[in-house]
Amino acid sequence: MSPSERLAVPAQVLGVPARALDAGDLVLANRLVTLELVLPNITHEINNALQVIGGLGEIIATRPGISEDVAQKLQRIHGQAVRCSGLLRDLLGYARRDEASPITDVPRCLDRALNLRRYHLSRARVTVQIDPETEGPVVARMDSQHFEQVLVNLVVNAEQSLAGHPDPVVRVAYARDAADVVLTVHDSGPGIDPSQQETYFQPFMTTRSGALGLGLTASRALAHAAGGTVAFVGPAAVQMRVPAG
Repeated sequence: MSPSERLAVPAQVLGVPARALDAGDLVLANRLVTLELVLPNITHEINNALQVIGGLGEIIATRPGISEDVAQKLQRIHGQAVRCSGLLRDLLGYARRDEASPITDVPRCLDRALNLRRYHLSRARVTVQIDPETEGPVVARMDSQHFEQVLVNLVVNAEQSLAGHPDPVVRVAYARDAADVVLTVHDSGPGIDPSQQETYFQPFMTTRSGALGLGLTASRALAHAAGGTVAFVGPAAVQMRVPAG
């Protein structure tokens, strides 16, 4: 299923909205939709500038008479420009509605998803632990953009639940389990009351100012469309289970 196609998701999977949208919510939703339209142009312009910066840095570093110290700094400029170009490609791929793959290389997708949040995780001093519990390739039979969207949603959810808590840790574990790929995002925060977990999957359910409250709802819908599930498996652990590729 392409990300541009409508998801065939039953109403009971989406749940009953936890609240009505107000004017601020609608403005935010419109801003996010508009961002999708302008993002390709912005990333193209920034990437062009980075190509010039990185390319000139690399050329100047090879000129005769350049000191070793200056050459190293110029190479570092080139390396950072290449790194930023890669991040822009990841960001554009995440926002795009097409060119997805019907299967997902889980480790590679996880790396891309974490790259999109690396700055925020670092700034919040969140330690991220990746725990592959299966040897060899792990491939999910799910649209790659959908899988990445779920990953970003679950990581952001874990990250935000750690705000203000000491020694914040997010652990992402993945493995094959019979015919499924199982991915679990744990955090060291206080967690939720497991008996109330369905409340957190309701559309527009949020405890944070400025948030729409659609992350877990969308994650469950995307997993369901691929023949999988998303559910809490502990007070501070959310698990996605989808068919293996």
